[in-house]
Amino acid sequence: MKINKKEVNKLIGNVLKEDKASADITSNYFVDKNQQAKATIFSKEKLIISGINFVLALFKKSCNNIKILSQLKDGSEIKKNTKILVFEGNANQILSAERSGLNLLQHLSGISTLTAQYCKKIKNGKTILLDTRKTTPGLRKFEKYATFIGGAQNHRLDLSQNYMIKDNHLLLNNEIYSKISKMKNKQKEIIFECDNLFQVKKAINLKIKHILLDNMNIKTIKKAKEIIGKKAKIEISGGINLKNITKILKIGVDFISVGAITQSAPAANINLDLEKK
Repeated sequence: MKINKKEVNKLIGNVLKEDKASADITSNYFVDKNQQAKATIFSKEKLIISGINFVLALFKKSCNNIKILSQLKDGSEIKKNTKILVFEGNANQILSAERSGLNLLQHLSGISTLTAQYCKKIKNGKTILLDTRKTTPGLRKFEKYATFIGGAQNHRLDLSQNYMIKDNHLLLNNEIYSKISKMKNKQKEIIFECDNLFQVKKAINLKIKHILLDNMNIKTIKKAKEIIGKKAKIEISGGINLKNITKILKIGVDFISVGAITQSAPAANINLDLEKK
């Protein structure tokens, strides 16, 4: 997952605008405009860093001139009380961007840290962890970047990438199976979500090559795998967590998609300390 400079600038511009960083009445009144400071961003827990370059870009935009003293790379697995980013600059400007920078770094690092925990569960198998579109509006690409840093493989970014037939599509179109069989343009992959074994059999008959088994129990997943065999890739989704993922891995599937890695990841515990220069 790559994010270009234009996308980064758009995000940090919106973030700083949201917090009115340029109108920080407290810092502007109580801190001398020429005061310099050394800022140290550090971990308060064990985590996987993600988003450091975005945060650095944010501080560079908010501060006229900053001097980078040390910086870790995204994907670094660090312990508690590890220095992530150390820089010097105008104290007033650093304070005005502090919360925005920390919010972004905590959020993305929380996602990469949780993703890494799932990846450690499956590291010895052939199953691939996928992310989903269960993301924060406006932050999808950055959150998917964080899952990638944590070790997951990025699933489709948006609705234009690949066909994905879900239960609501089946509900709204009684002729959907017939329509699939008549499709002429099959350059994009078709992912077919199945809630039951009848749908699995229909997907196999239609020669679908990627079948998603949604919210099935272990017994039904095993039966579905017997039906599918090697005729299609199998993806499992729905209700998967760090406690039950091992049971699914024992069945042997190609992919496991987990919305929780973006939807429910807790913010990483990261702080910023200032030292007067």
